[in-house]
Amino acid sequence: MKAVVTNAKATGCLELGEVAEPQADSNEAVIAVSAFSLNRGELRRAEAAPDGTQIGWDLTGVVRNTARDGSGPPEGARVVGFSRRMQGWAQFVALPTADFAVIPDAVSDSDAATLPVAGLTALYALERCERLLGSKILVTGASGGVGYFACQLARLMGAQVTAQLRRPDFADMVRATGVDDVVISPDGSGFGAHGKFRGIIDGVGGQVLSRLLSRLDERGRAILYGVSGGPETTLAVRELMSTGDGRIEGFHLYRESEIESAAKGLDRLLLLLADQRLTTHIPVTGSWETIGETAARLIGRDFAGKAVLTI
Repeated sequence: MKAVVTNAKATGCLELGEVAEPQADSNEAVIAVSAFSLNRGELRRAEAAPDGTQIGWDLTGVVRNTARDGSGPPEGARVVGFSRRMQGWAQFVALPTADFAVIPDAVSDSDAATLPVAGLTALYALERCERLLGSKILVTGASGGVGYFACQLARLMGAQVTAQLRRPDFADMVRATGVDDVVISPDGSGFGAHGKFRGIIDGVGGQVLSRLLSRLDERGRAILYGVSGGPETTLAVRELMSTGDGRIEGFHLYRESEIESAAKGLDRLLLLLADQRLTTHIPVTGSWETIGETAARLIGRDFAGKAVLTI
C-alpha cells in the first residue's frame, strides 16, 4: 500500500512510498484512510527519523475490517482516530478500538481530522486546571491547532480567556473564538495589566513561558504540552513559591489518553462540532501528494490553524 514516509532529501523530509499493509491485533480494526491532518510534533520527529519511517497521528476513514474481539463499530462506519504508532498517513491503518470514534453525520471528514492531537490535547490540558468556571485562563500560541481549540473549550467551560500571539497577523481569527482578550507578545512580556491566571496552557516554552510563570495565581497551574519557542525555560523559583501550591505540569497525550481513552475524548469533541459549539480553522487542504510542500509550510509558519490532506 502507499503511505507517507520520511526521506531526508525530500521537500519537508516526507514523500509517498510503498509499505506493507498493517496486520491487526485482536483489539484492532483496519481503517481505510480518507484524510488526515498535520501537527508540528510529528513533522519534527520526521526530520530526525531514518528514511522510510511511517508517520502520522491524525486520521479519518472507514472501518474496513472490524476488531476480532468484537469491540468497536461495524464495517463501513466513518471514524476519526489517533495512531499511537504514528502510522496514520497511509491507505490503511490498524487502530485499537479505544483510539477511534464514530463521526456524526453532521461533521465532515476534514473537520473531524483536526481533532485527535490538537483537540484532545486542548481538552485534557484544560481539565487538568480544574475549577475553570469564572477563572482566568491564559492560552499561549493561540493561533496554532491546540491553542485555537483551547480558546474555545476554555470559554465553553466558563473561563475568562486571554490569548497570547507572537504576531498580529492572526489576531482577528483568534478573537472570533470569543476570547476576552488577545495580547500580541513575542517574548511573554506585556501582561502586567492582566492580573494573575488560574491556568496557563502553554505550547511555546522558552523565554515566553519563563516570563509568564510569574503570572500564575495562587494555586494556579501551568500545563506544558509543547516547546515551539525553545526546549529550555528559566524558572523563577521565588515567583512560583508565592503561588503557594502552584504547579508546573508536563503534559503528554499518550499518557493522558490512558486516563480517558482517545475514543471517549473524541466522542465529546465530535458532539461539540456537530452542535456547532466548536469550530475548526482549516486554511490549507489538498491531496496527500502535496505532503512535502504542506509540511514545509506548516513548519515555516506560513499559516495558522490546521492543514488537512485527502487520500
